[in-house]
Amino acid sequence: MFNVRSAQRALDGFHPDPSICRGPSGALYMVNSTFEYFPGLPVSVSDDGLHWRTIGDVVTRPSQFLYETMDNNLGMYAPTIRYHEGLFYVIVANVNVGTAIYTASDPAGPWSDPLEVEGWPGIDPSLLFDDDGSAYICGNEGQLPDGGYEPAGIYVAQLDVTSGRLMSGRTRICRGITGAHPEGPHLYKRSGLYYLMWAEGGTEAGHMENIARSSCVTGPYENYPGNPLVTNRSTPLPLQAVGHADCADFEADRTVMAFLATRGNDEYPSKTWLGRESYVTDFTWKDGWPDLCDQSYDCPDLLDGRFDMRAMQWITPSVDRQGRYALFADDGEVLRGLVTFESTAVKGGDALLADNRPVRSIRVQGLAQDFTLAAGPPLIGVRQPAMVCDFGFIIDEVRQLRSGSCGLAVYVNARHYFTLGLVKDGGADSGYRIEASTFNDGLLSCLGGIALTGHEGPVELRVHADQYCYRFEVAEGGHVEGLGSAPVSVLAFANAGGFTGVLLGAFVHGEGTVTFRLPQGSA
Repeated sequence: MFNVRSAQRALDGFHPDPSICRGPSGALYMVNSTFEYFPGLPVSVSDDGLHWRTIGDVVTRPSQFLYETMDNNLGMYAPTIRYHEGLFYVIVANVNVGTAIYTASDPAGPWSDPLEVEGWPGIDPSLLFDDDGSAYICGNEGQLPDGGYEPAGIYVAQLDVTSGRLMSGRTRICRGITGAHPEGPHLYKRSGLYYLMWAEGGTEAGHMENIARSSCVTGPYENYPGNPLVTNRSTPLPLQAVGHADCADFEADRTVMAFLATRGNDEYPSKTWLGRESYVTDFTWKDGWPDLCDQSYDCPDLLDGRFDMRAMQWITPSVDRQGRYALFADDGEVLRGLVTFESTAVKGGDALLADNRPVRSIRVQGLAQDFTLAAGPPLIGVRQPAMVCDFGFIIDEVRQLRSGSCGLAVYVNARHYFTLGLVKDGGADSGYRIEASTFNDGLLSCLGGIALTGHEGPVELRVHADQYCYRFEVAEGGHVEGLGSAPVSVLAFANAGGFTGVLLGAFVHGEGTVTFRLPQGSA
């Protein structure tokens, strides 16, 4: 019989690969992966470990988000956050360019430009600051100069965090237990012993977390007899893919632990599409080991996911270097964010947090593009935080779109998304129509549509999400009409793949600058 413990969901919607540390004020801080999304690596804070709020992002300037090419599932992988002698450190693998370290005296930012860690391949890097002031980096296997790969496992080396230079060679300290994808390692020290926690089994059904200890940072390491510490594999629990954990207060009698998990619906097989979310729990110690053994976790879930779009963080896949997106507050003022990039008249690099004021509307300058990332971000949106929720926009003047399409998107990646769009083809005298469509790995299906004969606005586009489907409707001229529905299975991990989740957003693919007004109150 597996053991079930309670966990608290810290961050809704896709917030994968949580890493946590405690700062000098006593508050806990968390950072998450963002892959191709920008701003990147959100930083959240909690005073009690239960209630979390996002306070900033590590990567808020294009100069911090280096890449040669960009596509879905590239970018920032599995960061680690640590505090040492007055500075917060975030180390992360940007798979486009390599491993880098960012620093800040205030975790809300601003954070430094990236410091490259020379000669450190692989993903999921982590830092340990030892008692004597020395620092160590650990991560998983990487590519060799000849194009091959190191044996699978966890590697460690001494690191100069001020220069990014390795002070020793890479030593493999763990090959895993099952041998399947050992990753996400973190090193800690407690009572003179070094502890290594790592995930393996892949971040799907076989995911788990293990621990080992040693008197020397380079090993040999003794595996905990009760491994795996944490896993929901082979259980009927709604949370799955549990693992990829990190700890704070490791030296204390009660240690805080964050981990990722996914939520599925009640179908068989269960569908999962919201992304990997962050959960928090704690544990005590017994005989020098965490008092855990093959623990599984449950978390009460509310299906009603009413949320206020205006107060959420707005993000884009890839970096907008053209200043296409502008956010407007309730008082009508243009907010700092995606209008302050280096390529625009206003210089700077503020995070897309809407200055802590609710967003009233979004203005998007159109480009001739599709949902790939080749021309930059194809949309701007918010993470879907719950299975059951509503989302929508009002377009007050449809003639803002001169050609092409614009509207609402339910987006996972460039190959899997739904749209409820305003479409205009042909010349100035051609009409407009509203279409609901699905795009499933090359298969485009039109769910329904209506013509807007002689109508110039306003038009409201709405999507209603539940455990099984997304339903689309348009409201115009006092009339509401449904335009069909699409199953969640199109966006589920099993079909769409990927490491992120669902983005609910606005797009303009064509000519014109369109303002999307957000409904008042909760969506």
